[in-house]
Order: sequence, then structure tokens, then C-alpha cells
Amino acid sequence: MTLVPAEIVKMNRIVPSLRNLSSLCLLACVGLAQGQTVTLTTEIYAQIGPRPLRMDIFQPGVGTGPRPVVFWLHDGGWLSGTRELPNFVAPLLQRGIAIASIDYRLTSEAGQYGADGVTFPAQIHDVKAAIRFLRARAPDFNIDRSRVGVWGSSAGGHLAALAGTSGNVAALEGTLGGHLEYSSRVQAVVDYYGPTDLLQLNPDVTTPPGSTVDHDPPGGPGSLLIGYSLAGQGLGNLRANIANANRPFPTYRDLATAANPISHVDALDPPFLIAHGTADTQVAFHQSERLRDALLLVGANPQLIAAPGAGHGTLPQSVHAQAIDFLASTLTAPTIPIGNPLALSGLWFEPETAGQGIEVQWLAGDLMVINFYGHRDNGANLFLTGLRAGRPAYGQKLSMGMGVANNGRFNNFSAADIVRSIWGTLDITFIDCGHATATLVGADGSKTMAMVILARVATTQCD
Repeated sequence: MTLVPAEIVKMNRIVPSLRNLSSLCLLACVGLAQGQTVTLTTEIYAQIGPRPLRMDIFQPGVGTGPRPVVFWLHDGGWLSGTRELPNFVAPLLQRGIAIASIDYRLTSEAGQYGADGVTFPAQIHDVKAAIRFLRARAPDFNIDRSRVGVWGSSAGGHLAALAGTSGNVAALEGTLGGHLEYSSRVQAVVDYYGPTDLLQLNPDVTTPPGSTVDHDPPGGPGSLLIGYSLAGQGLGNLRANIANANRPFPTYRDLATAANPISHVDALDPPFLIAHGTADTQVAFHQSERLRDALLLVGANPQLIAAPGAGHGTLPQSVHAQAIDFLASTLTAPTIPIGNPLALSGLWFEPETAGQGIEVQWLAGDLMVINFYGHRDNGANLFLTGLRAGRPAYGQKLSMGMGVANNGRFNNFSAADIVRSIWGTLDITFIDCGHATATLVGADGSKTMAMVILARVATTQCD
């Protein structure tokens, strides 16, 4: 096995830190194949006041890429922890999947980021900034932008779940780090025993196993997260005043709601694997049941692994193996559900053939309209229209009938003169948000086109 450390900060190579050297030792102990090269790169993905936020990018030596990537989000109650990679995450590299382990702001770091705060939604803004950064820099690291997963434990599990359900929530996107033309949506989530409903952390406790953490006081991790942490405050006080319309209760109630991944669940959410020990005495098992049940209600198919007798942070190796298998199978599947099909809307053309292309329109009700603009072999114009119902996926062949309208003109025409008829079929496969292959078969013959997007509908972001 060959390990290639490369820490890059502002594009300058520097000596790897001791922390990164420990990461390299970790990689050497997870059974990577002899001769496999793993490259470790550290990048600053955002600068907040005087402090940078960094990510470690581990690139496997297997496969050719572009590769899927999984973001690791560390634990620590949102107030401690580092981006050092746990040994149970590293086997993703053997499956040809890159890993990005990131810093995010901690509630114990108040005042260290200039005028910027460290309470929610700072943490999810950081996670989304990191995802957008790596999507923008995907070619530099041989990353497939359309195959992004998140995996976190405890506080990191909460952020992973929130990243998974808030792909269409503008208020949680933030502008940190820029790259706003890229989406922060993800295609797979692994949530290890993450809190969900902060206000129910204490009420969800059952005995056994009981709880070693009191979440209600102002100094509790969840209270610190939303900034309701002065004397006399805390999650318990907020829960007791949940219907109180007087300030400051509505403000902090809304923060607790926004921080709850369940608040944002919808049918577009990616596949979830949730794992939680039944003997967890820090985050009640019912917190994960709440998330599973919410996903089921919108038609999703989440997996909840209940680890009998496991405590907080002590899931067995068999669960880690299931998480690796879940991420590998989901992110390397032949097709990947498109979380934001509206981003396909726009004008597509074939660079090799002047004057031919398609217009894609995504309509409410999961309807895709495709208009083909081209010409017959004799030079006559050919305008075709097709309609398909259902949510598409990258890599999926989408088939639809195409109709032609004859006798239409741009002016001085009579609707009665237009003759509509079935022309043939279109098979189109979106490779990613900017590339597609399309085959037309009909009365004028057949044609296969390699297409790229020319103009996208404004304000839409690709997965």
C-alpha cells in the first residue's frame, strides 16, 4: 500500500500535521490492498473572520472515477470534536469512494470567528458550504458531483440527517464560501444516533436505559446549539413556553423547529440508513424512531438499525459494515434519483450538429415536457413534442412518444390547419446535470445525439 500525503492550503504544499499523520496510520490499519494509493489533501473550504474551516479529502487509488464522495461529520455535542477520520469510515476507500472529513463551527468557539456566530444555523451552513465547495472543485479531485453522501455520528448524525432533508430549504443554505450555483443536496444519508427533535430529548427518555445527560438546562448541548443558554433558559424552559407568543420564545421555538430534520422531510429526500443503540443513555432511541416514521409518512423507505444493548458511540462492527454497504450500493448504483429535476429545465444542444437541440421543461406533478428542434435530411424544419410523467434519475433511460405538428406558422395561421400526429419515440438519458444522450427514432429515421446544456433556467441548482 502506498500512502501519498498532500496537505494543500491556499494551493501551497506544506508538511502534513501530526493529526494528518495519525489519519495516515489509521488508513494503514484498515486492510487496504497492497499497492493501493490513498491521497490525503487538506483544503480550506471557507474563511470566517480570522479562522479557516478545513476539510480533509481522502482519494482512493482504486477505480478510475469520477468517484462518489461521502462527507464525514464528527460528533461532540456541537461543542467539541475534530475532523479526524474514525477507523470504521475508512473502508469506504476500498470501495472506490472518496471521503471528505470537515471542520464545522462549535458552540464552544464563540468569538473565534470575528463577528460571525457559532449557534444554529451556523453548523448546517458550514456543512452545506463544504458540499458546494467540493462540487465546484469536483474535477480537481475526480469527484462525481451527482453522487454525494453524508455520514455522521451523534451531533454529526443530526447534521447529516438535516443535510439530507433540507435540500430545498433556502433558509438553511447560507452563503458561506460562495459557489451558490451548486447544490448542497445529497444522495445518501447515514445517521448514527443523531438527535432530531431537540425539545423532546428529555421527554423521549425511557427507563431502562435511562439517561446520563440532562438536555433541559441552559448549559445542555441542545440549549447551547440554539443559543438559548442564559440563566433561566434552556430547552426545558422553551418547551414549557412552547405556546407563549411573548418574546423571546417564538424566536427560539423557530430555531428548534428549523434544527429538527423532521421539519423538512418530503418525498424528494434521499435514501436514509439510521442506526441507534437500544441502550443509548445520551440520545434516546425514540429520537431515531421519530425520523424513521416521518420519512415513512412521505413514502420514503428508510432503514432503522436497532443495535440491541449498544450504547452511545458503541455500535458493533456489523452495523459499520451495513453502513459501508448501504453507501457503496446507493452511491454506485447505475441510476441515482435526481433531487432537483427543475435544474434539467433549459436548452440542450448537440455540439456536433448546428441547429439541433431540445428544450426541457419540468412541470408541477412530476411532468417532463421535451421539445425537439431540428431538421430533416432535406433541410426542412422538424419540431417534435413529447411528455413523460414520473421522477427521473441520472443514468435512467427515459422513453416517451414524440408528436409532430404540421402546417403551423409563426403568424397568420389558423389553428384548424394544424395537423398533429405521432412521429416516433425519444429515449433520453441524463448522465448528470449538464450532459445527456438522446436517440430519436421515427418516420424520418433515427439519430443519436450527445447533448450538453446551453442555457439553464435561472436560480436552479444541479444536484
